Amino acid sequence: MMGFKISVLFIYLLLGLAGAWAQEDDFDSPPPREKMMQKVEDLRKMRLLDVLNLQGDQVERFFASYNRLQGSVLTTKREMDRLAIDLREATESRNDDATLKSKTDAVVAAMKAFEDAVNRRHAELKPLLSTKQYAIYIAFEARFQEELTRLIMQRARKAR
Repeated sequence: MMGFKISVLFIYLLLGLAGAWAQEDDFDSPPPREKMMQKVEDLRKMRLLDVLNLQGDQVERFFASYNRLQGSVLTTKREMDRLAIDLREATESRNDDATLKSKTDAVVAAMKAFEDAVNRRHAELKPLLSTKQYAIYIAFEARFQEELTRLIMQRARKAR
C-alpha cells in the first residue's frame, strides 16, 4: 500500500515538473528553473523514501543529514554551472590565453568541489543505513538523472 501511495505521489510530482516548463513566471514565486529544481529534489526524496524502506526514526535521521548534505551538493553544482557558463562565454568572446586559463582552472576547481560534496554526502549517509540500504542508495543516486530523463521523455511522448 505504501508503494502505491509513493507511486501516486511520484506521478503527481512528475506531472508538476512537466507543467513547470509550460507555466509563465510571476513576480511572487521563484523563477521557473528554481521551481523545477525544487520539484526534482522533492521527487528524489520521495523515491529515496520508497526505495530505501526506511524504518522509524531512521527516516528523520536520514533526511536531516541528507537535506543538509544535498544542499551543499546543489550549491557547489550551481557555482560550477555558473563558472562553466562564464568560461563558455569567454571562449566565444575570444579572450586571451591567460584569461581562458584562469577561467578553466576555476571550472576545474569547482568540479572538484562538486565531486567532494557528493562524496561527503555518500560518506556521511553510509552509517545511517544498513549495507543493503546503502547499496540501494548508491545505485539510486547513480541512475536518478537517467531515470528522470526517461520519465520526462515518456511524459512528452504521451502529451503529443
